[in-house]
Amino acid sequence: MFTRFPGGSAKAGSPGQTTLLKLLAGDFAPRVAALWPEPHTSFLAAPAVRRHLVCLAIALGRDLCALSEALLGARLRVAIRLVMDDAPSGLERALARAGETAWDADAYRALIRLLDRGPPAKVLRHAQSLDADLVRRLAGLPEPMEPAAAVAASLTPEGVIVLREAYDALSLRDGPAAAEAAAGGWARAPSAKAMFERVRDDLTPEPMAPPHPGTARLKPLATKAAMKDAARRYGNCLKDRGSDAATGWAAFYEWQGRPGAVVAITRDHVFGWRMDEARTFRNAAVPADVREDILSDLSLMGVHVGRSGWSLDRLLRDDVGRGYRYWPVEEDVAEAFGDD
Repeated sequence: MFTRFPGGSAKAGSPGQTTLLKLLAGDFAPRVAALWPEPHTSFLAAPAVRRHLVCLAIALGRDLCALSEALLGARLRVAIRLVMDDAPSGLERALARAGETAWDADAYRALIRLLDRGPPAKVLRHAQSLDADLVRRLAGLPEPMEPAAAVAASLTPEGVIVLREAYDALSLRDGPAAAEAAAGGWARAPSAKAMFERVRDDLTPEPMAPPHPGTARLKPLATKAAMKDAARRYGNCLKDRGSDAATGWAAFYEWQGRPGAVVAITRDHVFGWRMDEARTFRNAAVPADVREDILSDLSLMGVHVGRSGWSLDRLLRDDVGRGYRYWPVEEDVAEAFGDD
């Protein structure tokens, strides 16, 4: 219970009740002060659940003058029903665990909405304590993801923001129905990490058609599934290169000769398509005795192997060989095959 110190003043910087009221009632302090003038004893001495109920009533636009006595004096369930005749189940318990200080109006209104929805309501009812931040995170979820409220509760506010951003982006690109279907799949993820992996996967389209059908030994990885399977078998980060393939910036092939390798080719403003890199298992360098075979097949496909147009552009300067280091083409080729 809060008590007034003798001699308290309402002036800024003093220890008066107005300062305490601002602390406890936040944005609602002016409305509260108008109803319970200084020293605001009735409001400040009330249990936190009652103060939250007053703030909720203000957030919902209720007539405080008509409700003031009941809000602080009537049985709590009766007072809640006066504020909301159709109050959702669990509201009394939620307000009792909402802390000492007032939330903002949007958070109170979001709480009411969430308590009427199954999975978010369950999370709120089982939480040891509630705060406006948790309510905002749950309220920020795309509606099809509400079954994942328990997982979403572990996210940061920023995590929920980017999740919503991804949902909106998918809706813009593929349409609301596709976004809702995808979000339903996100909601079934067993963990937050798995959920974000599904989100990234759904945001990434299938690769663009490879520029060449390949050879007998160099086969295109032409789908997301093929790229993920190769990433799993080779133990590399190929699954994270989906956006490069989807935009047509890069294409990926699997060398099916000995010992097996993933070959990436990328667009080049000078040479068209150029071999960017080739790696065997766990990103190891390609053995020297296999490189000529890979180069031969790439040559059949019209893929340039050597210095990139970007590197050539960097070397075209008047101090190359003096202040600016020149490197031979062979270094670029060796680096592409994984040499340090």
